[in-house]
Amino acid sequence: MERKGEKIGWIGGWIGSFLWLGVLSIVWIFSHKILYGIIGLGIFVITIVLILILEPSRNPKTQYWKLMLPIYVLLGGSIMYCIWVYGGLKVIGVRWASFFWVVPLLLPLFTMGNKTWKGNE
Repeated sequence: MERKGEKIGWIGGWIGSFLWLGVLSIVWIFSHKILYGIIGLGIFVITIVLILILEPSRNPKTQYWKLMLPIYVLLGGSIMYCIWVYGGLKVIGVRWASFFWVVPLLLPLFTMGNKTWKGNE
């Protein structure tokens, strides 16, 4: 069984979660924040490589939470980097309590975290 849909879902879903960083990095470059843009693109490329390396079919016996955690760390780091580039929470008009909206993004860690690719066959 190939399970192509699951592979596409993993890769497409995670890359889709980071597209904003790629787009913002290009905007920064054209806004003459070239160093910030290059760093952002670097993080974006590293993330894509990590998503492909950690794809569950390549790591069939590894629990999903172990595969997702590094990507979640990069997602959190990317958000913090973006906030830093724009000058902090006050400058962009966001309060720290707004980050509670990010909590639902972590649900997959708990709902499918202990499963493995091999265990789902």
